[in-house]
Amino acid sequence: MNYENQTLIDMLAAEYVLGTLRGSARDRFTRLMLTSTRAREATWMWEQHLNNLASSIESVPPDEHVWQKIVSRIDPQVIPITSKPNKSKSSILQAWSLIATAACIVLALIIWQPQEITKVKSEQIALFKNEAEQPLWFIDVKDENLSIRAATALVPRTDKDYELWMILKGKDAPVSLGLLPKSGTLELPKHIDFDATEISLLAISLEPLGGSPNGSPTEVLFTTELIIL
Repeated sequence: MNYENQTLIDMLAAEYVLGTLRGSARDRFTRLMLTSTRAREATWMWEQHLNNLASSIESVPPDEHVWQKIVSRIDPQVIPITSKPNKSKSSILQAWSLIATAACIVLALIIWQPQEITKVKSEQIALFKNEAEQPLWFIDVKDENLSIRAATALVPRTDKDYELWMILKGKDAPVSLGLLPKSGTLELPKHIDFDATEISLLAISLEPLGGSPNGSPTEVLFTTELIIL
């Protein structure tokens, strides 16, 4: 299997995090993560995305009167005993009685459980890669800021800075979102005009230390789209 193929690694990482990669395939990918930076980065990206998605789903507790309604709609299952019963037949009847009661409870729960639609908050992410398809920066859009993580594959220049830009639909001038981290994670405040539905492209430029001297990208290195999930 060609583990140099970044698309394949992304697919395996997603299945690994979801738990659908099993058996020997999972063992092989676990071993691969010990030696492959690409595999570790892809796995980290999927873990971040899916954890954020799961945490955005709010639990909806049932109303307090739901159980009372369930109990009131279930008739007691009484087996009248008029004579000394056959023990085996009695056990069978009691077993079926319990099964019937349980079925009634399940059905009542289905009927009376409030059918509220849980709103899942959309996720907005972006991944910048180099020409070799290695991840360089991963961006996770939060409510108030942009969480940006530099990948270990990144070999930054010490004499330059890297600046993030957004290109809005119908606008020619890129808008600076701030300087990117050369290692680790950085939180950038979200620009007042940041609207995922209005962003046509994200870009990274190479700039003098301190950022663009004139408010425009000096040398564009990478571009990518903002993904809304």
